Amino acid sequence: MKKNNKKYNQKSKYTLTENSLNNTNKRNWWFIYIIIAFVVPVLLYVQTINFKFTNFDDDIIISKNISFLSDFKNAGKTFLTDAFILTDTSFVNNGSFYRPMQTLSYMIDIQLSGVNATWMFHLSNILLLGLISCMIFLLLVKFLIPPKLSLISTLIFCANPLFVSSIAWIPARGDLQLTLFSLLSFLFFIEFMKNKKFIYLALNCIAFAFAIFCKETAIFLPFLFVLYYFLFSFDKRFDKKYLLAILFYGITGIFWFWLRSKAVGGILNHNKSVGIMPIIINLPTIPESIIKFLLPFDNNPLPCFSDLKIIAGLIIIITMVIVFFIIKERTKKEKIFWILWFLVLMLPPMLYKSRLIDYLDHRFFLPMIGILLFLLFSIPKKWFYKGDIKRLWILIVIFVFLSSFTIIKSRAYTDPITFYNTSIDHNQNSALAYFNRANIQKDRNNLQESIMDYNKAISILPYYAEAYNNRGETKNTLKDYQGAIKDFDNAIAYRQNYLDAYNNRGVARENIGDNKGAIEDYNMVIALRPNYALAYNNRGEIKANLNDLTGAIEDYNKAIAIKPKYSEAYNNKGIAMASSGNLKEAIINFNKAIEINPNNLDIYFNRAYTRYNLKDLAGTITDCEEVLKLNSNDQNALNLKAKAQQELQKK
Repeated sequence: MKKNNKKYNQKSKYTLTENSLNNTNKRNWWFIYIIIAFVVPVLLYVQTINFKFTNFDDDIIISKNISFLSDFKNAGKTFLTDAFILTDTSFVNNGSFYRPMQTLSYMIDIQLSGVNATWMFHLSNILLLGLISCMIFLLLVKFLIPPKLSLISTLIFCANPLFVSSIAWIPARGDLQLTLFSLLSFLFFIEFMKNKKFIYLALNCIAFAFAIFCKETAIFLPFLFVLYYFLFSFDKRFDKKYLLAILFYGITGIFWFWLRSKAVGGILNHNKSVGIMPIIINLPTIPESIIKFLLPFDNNPLPCFSDLKIIAGLIIIITMVIVFFIIKERTKKEKIFWILWFLVLMLPPMLYKSRLIDYLDHRFFLPMIGILLFLLFSIPKKWFYKGDIKRLWILIVIFVFLSSFTIIKSRAYTDPITFYNTSIDHNQNSALAYFNRANIQKDRNNLQESIMDYNKAISILPYYAEAYNNRGETKNTLKDYQGAIKDFDNAIAYRQNYLDAYNNRGVARENIGDNKGAIEDYNMVIALRPNYALAYNNRGEIKANLNDLTGAIEDYNKAIAIKPKYSEAYNNKGIAMASSGNLKEAIINFNKAIEINPNNLDIYFNRAYTRYNLKDLAGTITDCEEVLKLNSNDQNALNLKAKAQQELQKK
């Protein structure tokens, strides 16, 4: 029988092997290496625990869904929602990213720390990095790379500034989870091939199942398992146990696809945004990612393609091809496998193309492990032969240098304004960065600064419908109603069926007294999305202004039916009830509005005025006092309270 040239239990060409470490009296070194591999990356990013949200997806994913995430009874629902959740049906949900494990982990974070503890989200990312570091170290040792070299290589990889966004940016959680479970699954597969024990195959399948519910990229893992089997299997006879694994991969994939379809629709639900054309457009990502991995000193939170980086990356790729044929320290099949690891795992992110972002660095985390292994397999054996530590010290210096750079780069994620200021400093042509900074300025009531940033975003991307819409909202706040309407017109022109723009134009038209035009806009919103609670509420307000109180109350009821905790709709319904003479029903609605939102002084005053009309003078005074607690200078509350006190004294 023909024997294979290599076996797992052969000695490596390096001086230390996986087995030689165990055969010495230094078993404690394993524990020390693992502790170092875990602790050092954690310490490297420990400062991020004090960071806030960046308002780049994390505010939408977490802050706007806090009621859903804080209720652990919704754990099962995480497998039926997209990454952005948006369970409030008044929002338009156009999500396409399926990340149930990520969402579930956010729920666990909140259970452990509370709803307002951003530190826990950051801590979880850091701990995941520590675990991933341990997995990378074990992987390198499995491939018979000396433990010391494996450790320092792992630490250099984790300290690479290219991966700052993978840890410091909370929504990168899905990629961290994907990397952890993918490495676990692959390590168990290696163990099964080595020992033929069914337990390792079972663990491989379980880890794969976790990985696929972290991110779509895991779909391609079975291809890598099969490739590894044919490249490195000792016995070409097919073990029937592999059939069980293939069956499990298939069933898991079908189950995942079924749940994903229920949550976000089919794979190609974004039309031109997903498919072959995005892959072609995203091809520059490959050379850029490689050059940024090897020279990670010009990283931007919101990167863009650079001709210089693309050319430099192509030169590196050509160099890697030359190294592949010249350096023969390890077999070609090993280097081929790790190049394919990189290419295969880069493919899924390249299937999607955003019109606002060229690519994001956190998607490179798992694929770049392939480049790390390729480089290690290309190192001449004499560099680390017989325990030569001089070059190890060089690697330690590189680690310290990269760590310093990473610590500095991480601070870009301190808070939203810092994040977007940094993004704009590095990329003056990022319409998204200007747009999101404008949103922050608008929320902080810095309206003129907000307008300037929206202007810049539109100058970069003239068909940026969302920027027109939000600038229109800002102009509406500044009482430039005609300017706001023009912006909403542009938003609708560039994005058909833009519900928010129709709704906002209705508000602006209402402000200039164009009630007919406003109702037409709200009707359009409701026709496009019948469960849009805000549109019913707004249409109800106009009907009330037109003295169609019955129609107004009907609209408020519809809004409340869609959104049961809609304080404003209850308040408006109370006003309509009071105007129609049904004061007791009005009080019931004001009570409900206050129960939902106890810090709205307008609702307290409305209830106070209604109680006054019901001759409930004591209740009137109590409600006026609640208003004055919120605003001690509220003249209407002061006057009504004084009037009620005078009448009460007369009694």
